[in-house]
Amino acid sequence: MRSKLFFGTVALAALQITPLAAHDTTIPVVDTAQAVEAARWSDNVTITIDQAAQTFRFQSDGMPSHGFAEKYLIPNNPTQQPFSDKPAEAFTPVSSAEYFKPTPVDTTITTRPTYTEDVTDTSLGRIGVAISGAQIFNDYENFERSVVAQDDQVVHDHVAFLDACNGHTLADGTNYHYHGVPVCITDDLETQGSHSVMIGVIEDGFPVYGNQDAEGAIVTNADLDECSGHFGATPEFPGGIYHYHLTKDEAPYMIDCYHGEIEVTAQQGAPGGGPDFAAAAATLGISTEALRDALGTSMPPDFAAAAVTLGLSEDALRAALPSPGQPRP
Repeated sequence: MRSKLFFGTVALAALQITPLAAHDTTIPVVDTAQAVEAARWSDNVTITIDQAAQTFRFQSDGMPSHGFAEKYLIPNNPTQQPFSDKPAEAFTPVSSAEYFKPTPVDTTITTRPTYTEDVTDTSLGRIGVAISGAQIFNDYENFERSVVAQDDQVVHDHVAFLDACNGHTLADGTNYHYHGVPVCITDDLETQGSHSVMIGVIEDGFPVYGNQDAEGAIVTNADLDECSGHFGATPEFPGGIYHYHLTKDEAPYMIDCYHGEIEVTAQQGAPGGGPDFAAAAATLGISTEALRDALGTSMPPDFAAAAVTLGLSEDALRAALPSPGQPRP
């Protein structure tokens, strides 16, 4: 169990919600189905509510409705991180119109998210879905969490690694995703002096917002718990709900951990950007179950210990399980 920080005080209209005690487990379960159905999903998104199963299904082509930058920098060797200190020769500028590929996203998420004291670290790959049709990733470009995408931004000849929306694709042009506040969404929807509107849903079912709290107050990491969330009123949930905020002040800008119940298999190797455990296991000549058991559920994984357990070299294990930004050798 990881210790929590604290919850901020949130006020909306006449509603005042006081901070929760460090070990308060009375956060209510709120049905999100109505808010999810009414959210401002783009035209490339299909939302299907299953009342009986208490879930919703998100389907999209994975391409953000706001479009792309004209060009992006793709690292020639994605394993040589960080990128911010690399010269222009270390990158290939690509045309998004020619290089980027639609990546169908199909995921089912609970509409009855349940807060838990225990937290689960987010993995590389998809951790949530955005109303634009694109995916939400965490901050990091590597398993060790030593390279924060926003802080590793690099620009050469006016071409950037991350676009103005804080997004990009994987190195192969698939799986467009955000590593920061998707300002191409928030700039269109947010109004000064108001709480951010829901810009997506995290895989544990809790909604995610931009960096404006009640009455438009700017949210920083100091206002949030270790998973970048707190309990309070939002436009969609005036009675209050636990929810996440993306921030702009400093890392983590995104969501480092889930405070909702989530199956490990849903956050490790999820379709749409996570590690392909089946392919890695086949490459290594072992079973998928053995690979998952050796790596465990902590992030980052202990590759050295896992390699010993599997009777492999650490280099071979890392090569078979590249980070999402790294193509398989």
